[in-house]
Amino acid sequence: MKYFIAFVLCVVSVVFCAPQSDERQAEILRLEADNNGVDKYNFAYDTSNGISRQETGELKTTDEGSAIVVRGSSSWTAPDGKKYEISFYADEFGYHPSFKQLA
Repeated sequence: MKYFIAFVLCVVSVVFCAPQSDERQAEILRLEADNNGVDKYNFAYDTSNGISRQETGELKTTDEGSAIVVRGSSSWTAPDGKKYEISFYADEFGYHPSFKQLA
């Protein structure tokens, strides 16, 4: 029994001594951006800590003038190991998000 306890203590100590990831040290793996400065833009990026983000915006004509329509999404892995995503659509009528668990 004491060997089992010693084994468990060794495993626990190895787990706690393992290097912990520091979110502040995340690196950008991909970055794309385009903005014509007039009526549309888009960007996307991925980071080394599993965060992905994309967004597009475009100016549209409405009955009252004009409005920008934006579509986008972000995904990340939570501390519990599950991956989540929020997608959204925004226009002159408001912000419309959609949230889901991916894995």
